[in-house]
Amino acid sequence: MNPNMAFYAVNTKIVTKKGRILNSRDWEKFIECNSIEQLADKFKDNIEIGKAFEGVTVSDSFRVNLETVISRLRKIEIENMLHYFSGNYKDFLKSFLLEEEIHDLSLIIRMLSREESLEGIDDRFIHSELYTSLNFDELLAVKSVEQLINKLKGTIYYDGLKNFTRDDALSREFHVEMKLYVALYKSMYEAAEKLGKEDKRAARDLIGLRIDLLNVQWIYRALKYYKISPEEMFIYSLEGGSHFGYKELKNLCYSKSMDEFIKLIGGYLKYDIFNDLNDAEIDINSVIDSYMYNYLKNKHYHNIGTAISFIYLIDIVINDLTSIIEGIQYDVPREELKGYLSYKM
Repeated sequence: MNPNMAFYAVNTKIVTKKGRILNSRDWEKFIECNSIEQLADKFKDNIEIGKAFEGVTVSDSFRVNLETVISRLRKIEIENMLHYFSGNYKDFLKSFLLEEEIHDLSLIIRMLSREESLEGIDDRFIHSELYTSLNFDELLAVKSVEQLINKLKGTIYYDGLKNFTRDDALSREFHVEMKLYVALYKSMYEAAEKLGKEDKRAARDLIGLRIDLLNVQWIYRALKYYKISPEEMFIYSLEGGSHFGYKELKNLCYSKSMDEFIKLIGGYLKYDIFNDLNDAEIDINSVIDSYMYNYLKNKHYHNIGTAISFIYLIDIVINDLTSIIEGIQYDVPREELKGYLSYKM
């Protein structure tokens, strides 16, 4: 298939999908819901978001169940998009589904490290059954973190985890996740190398920014919440970002204060992503999603960037919908809840 023809078809489809997903009238209805049950019904009424509920029974009283259903929206959209591509382009877009695998693999590792039963955990899975690279039935049969890692031999995840133990997984949960992301982005960049020149440039631009923002999230959390040395922060940072090279990452990890860290971020990105947020209000996920949402809104691609941008938009939508679920659950004032969203209605 001619990639240019695929982009034309996908772009037309994406414009329609974005209009349906970001229907401000629907989002106003979401915000005004008084219960999780009512919110689930409103989600189902949206043409695009409702697709995540097909063939699924949502427990009316179980908020986490609703969050899981919403999280599957990304997988559904990527699987639908794959029909428009073939060859190297299809392989590249399939690499985005590794993120769902990482979510489910991390969930299994977390449960095993806490010595909790894996029974029923598959109800919380969001990975693509059509394109998964792992045998999750085999993974669910293991009894320990060490057994799980042994089962990962021959996969992209093994090298990063082969030296981890149950104690590591228990006490260094975020380290495990970063190791998995190293495998993810290595695979994505390798797949991107097989694209045409302009497509490769767009892929590196968007994936590189995503890596930059994950590093911001990681280092911010490490500085604010964890007792982690600058050396360790640096070791677990991701390579391949658009704005943060070796020198920039090292400077961020060795920041002497949060103020210095925030100032450096503003200088490297040429934008203060923490603008108008005081320390008590900062939620790093919200800060990152807001920046990414505005970046995507102002970028226009006529290549594979169209598809990548839409996938990253879906990530933000899922996070916003999850915030609404939590806000309704805990009866957060509606105007305050709106302030937590990256999508401004």
